[in-house]
Amino acid sequence: MSEAPLVDVKSLSVEFGEGESAARVVKGVSFNITKGETVALVGESGSGKTVSALSILKLLPSSASHPTGEIWFDGKDILKADDRFMRTIRGDKISIIFQEPMTTLNPLHTIEKQVGEIIKLHRNLGDAETRTRVIDLLTKVGIRDAEKRLDSYPHQLSGGQRQRVIIATALANEPDLLIADEPTTALDVTIQAQILELLKLAAEGDGHGDAAHHPRSRHRTAHGRPRLRDEGRRDR
Repeated sequence: MSEAPLVDVKSLSVEFGEGESAARVVKGVSFNITKGETVALVGESGSGKTVSALSILKLLPSSASHPTGEIWFDGKDILKADDRFMRTIRGDKISIIFQEPMTTLNPLHTIEKQVGEIIKLHRNLGDAETRTRVIDLLTKVGIRDAEKRLDSYPHQLSGGQRQRVIIATALANEPDLLIADEPTTALDVTIQAQILELLKLAAEGDGHGDAAHHPRSRHRTAHGRPRLRDEGRRDR
């Protein structure tokens, strides 16, 4: 018997606006991800990769709606789930890595505070235990002298280091599903390869599902089953 999908997206459509001015940007997309599997959504800019991924965490703006579709996770249709349920899974059972760390990290907070905050939100840990966990995470994602970086602010880190902090935050609570939104776009070629390899090792080590999306020019570096997106239409 085949394993049940970790997440199952069925005939998902996404529309922005209302009435005659409404624009349907995703049209009947279906895909699923099983535990330990990496699935890459591959397509041109504007094909609906990010919108599809953000729908899984209900992070789209209020102007967005879903005329059709279901997103099943943990026995619930996420599209019908209330805010309380979503708060329990965001950053815990499902995490996301955004493509631009400078707009994701808070410039006013230290690295320790930002990584530790998501841990304290979902885990009953004291300050000392949280600090130890943050150091372990930063070390795991390849930041040297992790303890010395705890009091650093985002602007004091390189682009590659900031993206590693974002990955550490996403991995903090060992999520069942990790979504990566073009996580290497703002990085140079050498760092891109390092980050992709890091994501591969993280997925293999923790056994979670991994949904990554990339432009077609970089799909061969995405480790896993590719799903091509074409102008918001069904994957092929």
